[in-house]
Amino acid sequence: MNRFEQRLQKRLQNEEFAAGYKEMDAELELMHAIDTVRKYKNMSQEELATRMGKKREAVSRLLSSDNINPTLNTVIELLSALKLTADITLRQTKEGEGPIKVAMELAPPQ
Repeated sequence: MNRFEQRLQKRLQNEEFAAGYKEMDAELELMHAIDTVRKYKNMSQEELATRMGKKREAVSRLLSSDNINPTLNTVIELLSALKLTADITLRQTKEGEGPIKVAMELAPPQ
């Protein structure tokens, strides 16, 4: 374990820090999954932006920034533009688990 990982593990022992870290990690994982699907569908950021009625730069920031906080409405716009459906299941959180778990099922484009 490198020095960064050691410091992170120590800070994760603080409940407030751990909650914020898990929330941010979930947001990044969700946006990474959405961008993975965009690439899988061979769709450019420009085309995605056009479908959303936004500028390419705004979409690029959403998909590549480590400092993001997308609204639910923005996530819905991204999903709609990519012709995706998100299934949300509410269940009791397991020990050490974050509030959001992202899983992808991709079928070949039709």
